[in-house]
Amino acid sequence: MADRSTDIDRIMDPDSVAIVGASTDETKRGYQAIETLQEGGYEGDIYPVNPSADEIRGLEVYSTVSAIPGRVDLALIVTPAPIVPQILEDCADTDLAGAVVIAVGFGEAGEDGQELEDEIVSLAREHGIRLIGPNTSGLINVHRSLNLVGADTVPEGNLALLCQSGNMAISLFTEAATRAGVGFSHYVGVGNEADLQFHEYLSFFDDDPETDAIVCYVEGMSDGRAFLEQARDVTTDTPIVVLKSGRSDVGKRSASSHTGSLAGDAAVTDAVLEQAGVVSVERSDELLSVANALSSLPSADGENVAILADGGGHATLAADALAERGLAIPQLTDETQDNLQDVLPDAASVVNPVDVAGGTDEDQSVFVDCAEAMLADPNVDALMLSGLFGGYGIRFAEQYTDVEIEVADDLADLAAEHEKPLVVQSAYEGFDTDPHAVLRENGIPVVESLDVATASLEALATYGERVAAATESSDFQVIGTTDTAETISDALASGRTQLSEFESKQALSEADLPITPFELATSPDDARDAAASVDGPVAMKIVSPDIVHKSDAGGVALEVSTEAASDTYDDLLAAAHDYDPDSQIDGVLISPMADAGVELIVGVVDDEQFGPVIMCGLGGVFVEVLEDVAFRALPLTEADARGLLEDIDAQELFDGARGNPPVDRDAVVDLLVSVSEFVEANPSVSELDLNPVFATEDGVEVVDAAITLESDGTARVDGEAPISRGTTDD
Repeated sequence: MADRSTDIDRIMDPDSVAIVGASTDETKRGYQAIETLQEGGYEGDIYPVNPSADEIRGLEVYSTVSAIPGRVDLALIVTPAPIVPQILEDCADTDLAGAVVIAVGFGEAGEDGQELEDEIVSLAREHGIRLIGPNTSGLINVHRSLNLVGADTVPEGNLALLCQSGNMAISLFTEAATRAGVGFSHYVGVGNEADLQFHEYLSFFDDDPETDAIVCYVEGMSDGRAFLEQARDVTTDTPIVVLKSGRSDVGKRSASSHTGSLAGDAAVTDAVLEQAGVVSVERSDELLSVANALSSLPSADGENVAILADGGGHATLAADALAERGLAIPQLTDETQDNLQDVLPDAASVVNPVDVAGGTDEDQSVFVDCAEAMLADPNVDALMLSGLFGGYGIRFAEQYTDVEIEVADDLADLAAEHEKPLVVQSAYEGFDTDPHAVLRENGIPVVESLDVATASLEALATYGERVAAATESSDFQVIGTTDTAETISDALASGRTQLSEFESKQALSEADLPITPFELATSPDDARDAAASVDGPVAMKIVSPDIVHKSDAGGVALEVSTEAASDTYDDLLAAAHDYDPDSQIDGVLISPMADAGVELIVGVVDDEQFGPVIMCGLGGVFVEVLEDVAFRALPLTEADARGLLEDIDAQELFDGARGNPPVDRDAVVDLLVSVSEFVEANPSVSELDLNPVFATEDGVEVVDAAITLESDGTARVDGEAPISRGTTDD
């Protein structure tokens, strides 16, 4: 096999490009690609390839890539899919670094297409060629005028764009072209990720001097684990902003456990991306603005945002929008308020949000006085200017535009002096006014949407803490290759993938997790004897690998006395038989009643993109109603576990609501780390439910447990690099 360690610099920044499938027909991609390169100013060598032509746009045409006399860095292949294998075969001895495969009809088109995709990947690997695509819109290096997409207007800037939709790419190019100050260094249509994948581009852009932030539109990842691992390293220097499509409930996959049904695509994706230091956005209009803010402004030291508005409506709505995102609207110091009162009308509000109450209508320099006081306030980490700035020359008199230009310069200087981010939201953003141009030239974002402005401020306010947490987070390496729990090995050997509660607790007990004491009764007499050995009433639960949710089957009895244990045993078996006549009944589990506490659920699900993911939140029978849960990718560090616990909304329950004692948080953290270690040591575990787990001031107790296995689970890793099940790793 040829060496595949070629630096992708030759692909992303090529000195020569072959257009395979070049055409004399001006309506064909093979002609338009050459035209775009020539008219766009690409200074590298262009080699048209077509066995039936001699000259195209003044360039000599070659019959094959191997016939080209010079070294070719990159090939743009615009032929139909069935011809691609032969083209790659022809490139065997050409030192070609990479190929952009435009054609559709590969893995996205069904079984036959997947076979064709596998074939071209095999050929590429054999000949040391890296592939972009197939099913890609192309590649752009804006600073080199290399445009293999054909998009008309791609403004130059500092954002690298990775996209799985050609239409979304065009939309983002168009948005950037109509918004001064936002532009691109590179664009890659990643397509099917048959060879080059998301994480490999991250590494390149992190080292690219022309790129200050990476923007991703993602529909799915071939290797989500590798993305997390690479992103964790990249985000310490280069922000990554991701818009993941498919966030609706329709995208939730069906699963047998509570954890599976709660692990919706959006919830898991947002959590694990944050764990790696990545910023997620929910709307397409936030994507470029948030990335632009992160690339041009300093991160805020905290989440305290001051609002300076030229109207009460904007002030109130801005405060609401920031509060909804969890940002604080701090009280300004007395000194700041005094300074504001000195320059504003008596009717102005100076408590934050600050409403100038018409104080800037005739003298826009008041904005500078207010901003200076607010940015100097030690309670303020960031400033938002909201309302109509930049439009005073349109609203009132043209000469005000000159004043606003000076104000814009002064505002930018103040933000730089205080090293605090300033974001401007203006209803006149779409008018492309000179004051706005001055702000943007100085790296100050100007947006029209209040939601987009607050999304940018949220990212700026949380980014430093997010990246710091990521450095203490998991390395996302799941090392285990062989199950260590004997119970799990025995179940797989017998062809079973669903453990009963008894077996699940056995496996967890072997790993020293805090399980309530338990005993399996296989007769009414056993049940009575087991209950008699417990000081106090017991809980009795049916044991069956076929009945996961025992309460739904009437298979749970609580507060059972020793005297009632025998009859209860018979009742539980009868209820289980009525629920599922064909179910295998192994007996009844007897346990002492657990101490009441905060009911939690701790679970693990094997996400198809990101591999094993742990969940923790409020548990019990209403877990799927409340949905107060949080996620992290495994394995967990202690910092991950603490962050996971802090992400649960109902913090007041942990702190001791309504006079109850606070929960032992350290014990919960220890449990989460122990579960992580258990799953890492037993790669056949595909789902795990601990529900409920009772957390008290004295510790935690796992009351119920269910484990689902995957017979080929030991394929989760190859001993080195982590992969998600169902993917390959080379």
